[in-house]
Amino acid sequence: MPSFEIPDGPTTVALKTEAGFHKANAVFGVTNKTGEGLTARFSVQVQGNGKAEWYSIQGEPERPVAAGETQTVTVVAKVPATAPAGQHRIKLRATNVNDPDNDSTDSAAATITIPAVVKPPPAKKKPFPWWILAVAGGVLVLVIGVIIAVVVMSGGPKVPKVIGMDYATAAAALKDKGYAVAPEIREAAPDKPLGKVFKQDPAGGKKVDPEGVTVKLTVAGIPTVAVPGVTGLDYPAAVAALEKSGFKAGPAIEEVSSDKGLGLVFKQEPAADALADPKTTEVKLTVAVGETVLVPTVTGKPVIAAQALLEDRGFTVTSKVGKPSGEKPDNVLTQEPAGDTKAPKGSLVTLVVDPGVVVPNLLSPQVGGIAGIQALKNAGADIGNIGYTCGGTPEMIVGQRPEAKTKVALGTKVDIVIVSAPTVSKSVGTTAFSKSIVGCRVVADPKVTAFSAQVKGVNTLPQTTVKSVVK
Repeated sequence: MPSFEIPDGPTTVALKTEAGFHKANAVFGVTNKTGEGLTARFSVQVQGNGKAEWYSIQGEPERPVAAGETQTVTVVAKVPATAPAGQHRIKLRATNVNDPDNDSTDSAAATITIPAVVKPPPAKKKPFPWWILAVAGGVLVLVIGVIIAVVVMSGGPKVPKVIGMDYATAAAALKDKGYAVAPEIREAAPDKPLGKVFKQDPAGGKKVDPEGVTVKLTVAGIPTVAVPGVTGLDYPAAVAALEKSGFKAGPAIEEVSSDKGLGLVFKQEPAADALADPKTTEVKLTVAVGETVLVPTVTGKPVIAAQALLEDRGFTVTSKVGKPSGEKPDNVLTQEPAGDTKAPKGSLVTLVVDPGVVVPNLLSPQVGGIAGIQALKNAGADIGNIGYTCGGTPEMIVGQRPEAKTKVALGTKVDIVIVSAPTVSKSVGTTAFSKSIVGCRVVADPKVTAFSAQVKGVNTLPQTTVKSVVK
């Protein structure tokens, strides 16, 4: 049993002619008889000499219809006025989209009558007005004469006026008339529209033959300068060339290239001759480098071993002396590039080496204990153990370790040996015949001991330090 019924609909449809068509609307009522919502597809069935393309469903041809709901469906007729006169019939069909082959319903047929085309009576022919040709000929001769006069009096083509246009539009207008156009020139012009041409040379309207003439256009905006071409230069030379024109160069961008000159710039951005504002533009430079190699870490190693390792990896090595740091003398303090980074094979690695300090000579000439300690401190060494002996000049240093002129790390402790002061005692006997006996006993000098305790750990000493301790 069909799910839809179409009880309401016209039996005839009257057409109205307008704008080259016979038009009409036919309204039908469609009801969903089932107890559930369905989706209906509406179409127009044509019988007789009518054509399906003359008819359409107003709105969506496929739409939901609720259970028991009646919807109005309008069929729109649009028959060409040139269609032959006659009659045909149409029906509205409602199809259940869930069962299109078995569940559809047609309305009662509605008759369409196409009226006959009424032809207007033929118009009477009028004699041709030959006088019009005579007048037109005279006007044509007059116009040609005026044109010739204007061309002769104007003396040649004029430069188009392009003030107020953007550069691209202005250049196109000039080229259309055969004029060459120079690259855009920008000037600061706060009172002019930004990005628009406000000066042209030659001026617009001026009589100028396009042959051999280049029109210069000045646009309001930030002044621009052509970027110098620096490809083929090494990085320092490229930077200098850019700075000469007011531009700044960014850090060198290294890129491995087997077919470019190593160390030379082979790419730049912006490109050469591009217009840019030097105050805000940083030019990126790409420099050709060879194969990159991992730089080994050599800090803390002896400089000779570090240099051998770097050269074995294909690097060029240079070294310079740094400041004593407490590392072993001639050990590497820093390196550039740092270890565990990649650098071009054959590139330079710079090493900073700890020079150490040299142990001063405390024995020749001989110096006293306090003076010797000060000499050690000022040389960058430190005082170690202090021993005493009886052989030698009293209160003078007679031994040191490490030896003089030995290169040691900053703060290395140096042991010294000092001659003890002599001791005096009286011999047993009568007062008249008693006499003093000079001897030696190993005794630490309290002044040296006090001075040593005061200055341990101090890198260098001013000369007044001795005077403040020894009184």
